[in-house]
Amino acid sequence: MEFEEYPLLSYPDLMLVVLKTAARGQVSVPDCLAALRQLLDAAHEHPPVRESEILRRLEAAKTYLLKALLLVPAGTDEFAITARGRQALAEHPMGVDDTVLMKFPEFRAFIGSLGAPSEHDDPRSREFDEGHAAYQDGKMPTDNPYEFDRIEHLAWENGWFAGRDDDAGADRGTR
Repeated sequence: MEFEEYPLLSYPDLMLVVLKTAARGQVSVPDCLAALRQLLDAAHEHPPVRESEILRRLEAAKTYLLKALLLVPAGTDEFAITARGRQALAEHPMGVDDTVLMKFPEFRAFIGSLGAPSEHDDPRSREFDEGHAAYQDGKMPTDNPYEFDRIEHLAWENGWFAGRDDDAGADRGTR
């Protein structure tokens, strides 16, 4: 079951539930869950989703909204909406997603702090580069030095085809 199959459980809608609930005053994630249940009942929707999964997604929405400074912590497990949050709610009454949150420098900094994977995180980038270079050296996909059923084989092959695509793109640009 995909969350996106249920409109009221989509990411922008969950953000909206958290913001609207927080607009009432100091609230917690269980308060947001209660508000969501009311919406689902009013829509006669009863998706087969575990409550723990909904709570996890509401927590994630809360975290993102806190990072964008649309919410502010208010007590141990509670939070409240900020003026920025009220403005975002007014400007985006149909939902808030990452495209909205990325407008805020604090959220962009948070996303940036998560870090992009480095070459050291994926050793297969070496095989990709080898495949790319192999294309440039005139080798064929059958020259792949890695065993067929290994991820390194696929990485090398992807590099070879990327080299070919890069070459084809350069050819198109000169015509």
